[in-house]
Amino acid sequence: MGPYQLERDDAQITAWFLIGLRHETLRLAKKRNQLRGRELLILNEKTGSDNDDTELIDHIAADSNTLSEVQNKLFLQEALSLLTIQQQKVISATILKGTKEQEVADEMGISKQAVNRIKGRALTRLRNHFRQ
Repeated sequence: MGPYQLERDDAQITAWFLIGLRHETLRLAKKRNQLRGRELLILNEKTGSDNDDTELIDHIAADSNTLSEVQNKLFLQEALSLLTIQQQKVISATILKGTKEQEVADEMGISKQAVNRIKGRALTRLRNHFRQ
């Protein structure tokens, strides 16, 4: 197996991982929208004062993007928590930040091949977990 095959395999695994993240994000967004619909029923209730037409929702100001960002970060943290510390560092650097494997290897004091093996094992672990 040549170096080009390894890079192509890495690209396929990375693409698979990102597609999985996107699907999970869409699933969570759908769930969030369902929950927000239920919350609005509660939040549209009057605050209890007879003279006051203020609804509970008037007292709560939340940006919907904030909720989505929190959900995405929680999903990412959950995915990374399945990995060893070393695997987390490699995945964060190479996939999430786009750092080259050689740079990660230099930072960690290991060979580029070791970084590649660590990344491969991490992606395999994630793939197996999310297939269940």
